[in-house]
Amino acid sequence: MLKYLLLIFLPVMSEGQVKLDQKVSLFGDKVTILAPAILKRMDEQMWKLKYGTMAMPELALSDSDAEINLLGEGTEQPCNENQMVQYKDFRIANLKKTRKDITIIDQGIKEVNGKKLAFLKFMSQAADSRIFNYYFFAVVDKKIIMFTFNCMEKHRKAWEKAADAMAESLRVK
Repeated sequence: MLKYLLLIFLPVMSEGQVKLDQKVSLFGDKVTILAPAILKRMDEQMWKLKYGTMAMPELALSDSDAEINLLGEGTEQPCNENQMVQYKDFRIANLKKTRKDITIIDQGIKEVNGKKLAFLKFMSQAADSRIFNYYFFAVVDKKIIMFTFNCMEKHRKAWEKAADAMAESLRVK
């Protein structure tokens, strides 16, 4: 009987191991987000290996194997909260136009700590594996800020709830 109880509860316990135990401040302390301490600041060498010559954003965290990543950057895209649905739909349309390998999993708008948050979850193909992507957007100073969480498909089950929690921890002053 004990063996069966362990089989029932073990998956729940293993998914709960990702803890949001570091607070990250961004954009001149206008934004905070919680992230797991296992994610450390990417050094330039790791960044170039993963993303080539693309400019490194203000927030670039990764695990030691570079398989789990959280990025955050400000944009110059003007927006107000009433335009978040249109912005999310624009991002989806742009992704579908430029990437034929994506599969949309979920998308929507939710309120997080008094602010509208647009989000988009999708799968994409990398050179050697499928990637789970979670984009979420908010407005700061009438401009879009964008966060990207991604991990290899093999980590999705353990990390998707943590990614949801990271998005829901977002605070905009």
